[in-house]
Amino acid sequence: MDALEIARIVEFGEAEAYADFYNTTPDYAAQFGISMQRIGSAFEFTATAFDIPLFNRVVGLGLDEPAAETMIDEAIAHFREAGVKHFACQMSPEAQPSELPGWLKARNLRVSDNWVKMIRGVEPPPAIRTDLRIELVGLEYADTYSEIAAIAFGMPPVVRPWLVPIIGRAGWRHYLALDGVRPVGCGALFVKNNIGWLGIAGTLPEARGRGAQGAIMARRIRDAIDIGCQWIITETGEETPERPNPSYRNMLRTGFKLAYPRSNYMLPGK
Repeated sequence: MDALEIARIVEFGEAEAYADFYNTTPDYAAQFGISMQRIGSAFEFTATAFDIPLFNRVVGLGLDEPAAETMIDEAIAHFREAGVKHFACQMSPEAQPSELPGWLKARNLRVSDNWVKMIRGVEPPPAIRTDLRIELVGLEYADTYSEIAAIAFGMPPVVRPWLVPIIGRAGWRHYLALDGVRPVGCGALFVKNNIGWLGIAGTLPEARGRGAQGAIMARRIRDAIDIGCQWIITETGEETPERPNPSYRNMLRTGFKLAYPRSNYMLPGK
């Protein structure tokens, strides 16, 4: 594959997972301003009640067709009309045209940081040592899963009902790491178009350092392979000397390779 094909897999694979997530709870979405719209082939995600870039961002701009300045203006206008201040335009280095970074800067959007986009094929993952048990779970653990995910990400309790409906939903698989009978970690797998996306994963603070995330990642990779995925993708924050990232290291040791750093263009001070 060339670089553009890889970019389309890692960007749209993630975007399809979030699009499905955003479309699960119409009543909750209306209450908390959750929506998804398309700008060309790109995805724009909005959640006005949760004014952070994770939930308010543009993904995939300039990959299926060259972006236009009007697309950027439409995206920014939508966020402003929604009252969202903390949004990001996440740009693949393969996005076209080459003028795109300059257009973003002209609108006072600057690179705040990077996420790293990761990809792997269907080689079996290594065994990951842990004293925890990894289990595929269903609806009976929906509240538990959503609670762990919210705590691990430092999200307020109001986020939890948004996570519940995707557990047991077609295309999704959810996993818990258990310390005896007590759930202490979680991770999700979403599959569409033979691409498996790994996300919504975290461990309770008191259980970190015991291999939960590495083991959950390896299990999800094995299951994605068994389902018939051709590619498995994920993303995390960029590791720097000042900000070590255990998630990134877990990805490397389970066979992921860096596709590229993806820049987050945001308003200054956001």
